[in-house]
Amino acid sequence: MKKFVFACYVLVATALLLCFTQCKKEPVCDMVLHVHKTVTGLDTADALHHCFVQVGLEDNYADFAKAEGYTDQNGVFTHTFKYEALLDISAVYDSTYYVYNYDENHEVTDSTLVRDYFVGSGRVKLEPGETVEQYILVTSAQ
Repeated sequence: MKKFVFACYVLVATALLLCFTQCKKEPVCDMVLHVHKTVTGLDTADALHHCFVQVGLEDNYADFAKAEGYTDQNGVFTHTFKYEALLDISAVYDSTYYVYNYDENHEVTDSTLVRDYFVGSGRVKLEPGETVEQYILVTSAQ
């Protein structure tokens, strides 16, 4: 009988221990960057899609404090970081294309090679458990 009571005690204690303990998840830091082209430095007319973004530029940053990639169709780049930090941001948009001139018969008369090159930078402060939104304005670097 003592073995049965002891086994029940151990079973109940184990069940209570499992019910009241839970794994604590470390709060992550979500970052949302909006990249916009600007002419005056104040306007945010056009969101830049396919703009290359680097976060955590310094060599002394750990790998978990760095991210890079391209903005989506809405000019947005998102990333989730493990720890809070203050990180530098760089955004570069480089596109080369032809502009064609047509005559009244809709035939190409000549073409011009055009290069759009925009750069911008900023800084983001990541907060644990929060989504931080940052706007980066890029201007022409030509």
